[in-house]
Amino acid sequence: MYFSYDRVAGVRRIAALLLATAGACAALPTAAQQLPNSIFPAGWDSKVRDRLFMRIGYTSVITKTKSEDARDLSGFVLSRSDISSAIDTATICTTNPSDPRVAGLNCARYDAQDGGTGITWDLFVRDRILRDGLDAEGVAGIGTPPGIRARAQKNIGTPTVSMGYWLDQERKWLLEGFVLAAPLKVNITGDGTNPSGQPNGINGKVIATTKLLPPLVIGSYNFGEANAMFRPYVGVGAMYAVFFGAKATPELERYVGGPTTITTKNTFGFGPFLGLKTAINEDWHINVSVGRIGLRAESRLVTSNTQIRSGDPVIADLSPGLSTAITEGDGILIGDGTVPASTLVNELVAFNKGQTSLGTFVREQKMKLTNTIITVSVGMDF
Repeated sequence: MYFSYDRVAGVRRIAALLLATAGACAALPTAAQQLPNSIFPAGWDSKVRDRLFMRIGYTSVITKTKSEDARDLSGFVLSRSDISSAIDTATICTTNPSDPRVAGLNCARYDAQDGGTGITWDLFVRDRILRDGLDAEGVAGIGTPPGIRARAQKNIGTPTVSMGYWLDQERKWLLEGFVLAAPLKVNITGDGTNPSGQPNGINGKVIATTKLLPPLVIGSYNFGEANAMFRPYVGVGAMYAVFFGAKATPELERYVGGPTTITTKNTFGFGPFLGLKTAINEDWHINVSVGRIGLRAESRLVTSNTQIRSGDPVIADLSPGLSTAITEGDGILIGDGTVPASTLVNELVAFNKGQTSLGTFVREQKMKLTNTIITVSVGMDF
């Protein structure tokens, strides 16, 4: 086979290029060398790699909850003045339905039927609810009952991935960060008793769900030699809990009287940890750790289009005198023969406010969460 002059010249050019490239590569610094302007010391990559490890495992969290009572931030759902004004409106409606102040109301609906008992709006609502209910109990309105508490789900867990870095050559001091975990879904259950000492209307019921991302970092001191088979350690863990995707359940919305949104502040906590690292061989090990971190969770609940009607479970959890007055009265004073008085009061208060409901109300729920965190994992050195 014969080559043309042009083809031979092309081959020579390619060979020259390859030789030049090889010479440039030979001139590059090796792993033990350092570029003059480098910010890293010589061999930094291998040193970092030698101190790194990764663990894959499962983390379980056992939570103990200490809850405060929920409290109203926006005032009573029904204040004393709201109820008193509703009585005035009902009286006008039943005595003078053409009065412009009640224009738009179906006054026949509020024509209370007393079955011959002589009970009227004034006698029932003003005397019974205001005097014998609110005033006798020393309260200025109807809002969130006392004793309303919440409890976080006791047991949750998720697969986890962590990265660790030995801070010293002797491998005594360690920093480990959990870099990957599936969001935890947490159920929130109602808790507490009403003023009569009985479980309240949400006790034992799931009232909300939320999702949680709990980034965790553990700093520890490890006992024994670096190549020991068993290495116990003690340390401190820090967690930043990120809450998102909270939703109220129908049980809660029925209790508070309307659609409810929930937001929980992210929170920080720290606490002690201890564990044991067991070597399988030079590259692999098993790790078990147990720690405890306390968190303070603060949630805000916003309920819109609020309604309180006869038979709602919240009524039974009010102060005994007020709850009894409302319940007994609903069986006596019936608007147009079909609608209990407490439902009518709700409608009249909304009318006086120029609304179709009692409005929007904000509540706060605080909990202290003591979390026992147990992780079992398999680790690999790099």
